[in-house]
Amino acid sequence: MHQKAHAALAVTFCCLLVLPVVAQRKKQQKEEEALPLPPEPPMVLAADTATLDFHISPLLKTGRLSAQIRQSLTDLLRDTKGETIIKLRAFVSGVGDARRVSAQVASLFTERKLPLPVVSVLQVGALGDESAQVVIEAVVSTRRAPNPNGLAFIAGQTGPSFDVALTRLKQSTQSAGLAADAVLTCTCFASHLDQYASYRQSVQSAFPKAEIDIVQPLRSPAEDTSTCEAIGQLNTAPKQPLLLLENSRVSLVNSRQLVFTGLQLTFGSFLDDAREAFSRLGRAVSTFGANAHEPVEINAYSLDPYSTSALRKIVGVPPSTFSVQTVEGLPSLDASAGMEAVFAPNVSTPVAVAQ
Repeated sequence: MHQKAHAALAVTFCCLLVLPVVAQRKKQQKEEEALPLPPEPPMVLAADTATLDFHISPLLKTGRLSAQIRQSLTDLLRDTKGETIIKLRAFVSGVGDARRVSAQVASLFTERKLPLPVVSVLQVGALGDESAQVVIEAVVSTRRAPNPNGLAFIAGQTGPSFDVALTRLKQSTQSAGLAADAVLTCTCFASHLDQYASYRQSVQSAFPKAEIDIVQPLRSPAEDTSTCEAIGQLNTAPKQPLLLLENSRVSLVNSRQLVFTGLQLTFGSFLDDAREAFSRLGRAVSTFGANAHEPVEINAYSLDPYSTSALRKIVGVPPSTFSVQTVEGLPSLDASAGMEAVFAPNVSTPVAVAQ
């Protein structure tokens, strides 16, 4: 009997120890369930053209993907000094979940009570450093007006080598009347990054004041081609709010505002799938007074040749404003392609010049 009493006391004592722990866990679980989900970034945002500036996060050499994303965002917020970030385009390398970018953006911006930007996330084959897992480009609306005469958007110029692609981009900037130091940002998709330092030096020599981003879009590319794109600051305002230099693949824009979109995904490789995605993009920008068939620039990304072919057959878009780049992955396992764009709202039909 004495032993039974001791056993009963031991059980009671254990229960007294366990019950508070169980209660605490249940309380914590309820609190976690009550926490609201992070907000989704908007699909479309507008900003004044004259105020725009461009930044690119530095490549990081330590930390896992989530830590690098947060640090890259923190670096951008520090560099932009409290100005409004309108658009983020992130390139993620390795096998990390690219969806973490949007989650980290929502978390950090909400934590700091900042308005959410539109976001595009793309999985690529490699970045300029083996340890780097993410690089993020930012479009920023400043308190200044550095672009009183507008901007030039140079669509992707492709060549059989990096040097040829960069040379064609330089020719486009010259056709647009841009001085070398007026190019604000330049992104290149190189088939291989074994000469990354040399590539970067070539871009820096061509455009000494530009923010530079060089990525390898595929881990194992089928061919050696490279593509370079850029945005520059106009010295003289174009005669029309939106002027397309077709042969040079340049859009000269001096509209009061520009509309930036996030990545609109398509979930099939057929023409109808591409058209539906483009229609969704058009409906989103129409609320800002923009016409989807009169873009400043459209960048499309695909996973296979079938999606690429479907994207190229979208009718009604000026070819000089449209680029397609094959990438390693998209922020949805079911997606086959995606597109992002820049539009000039409330302007008359753009004037095309075939130089």
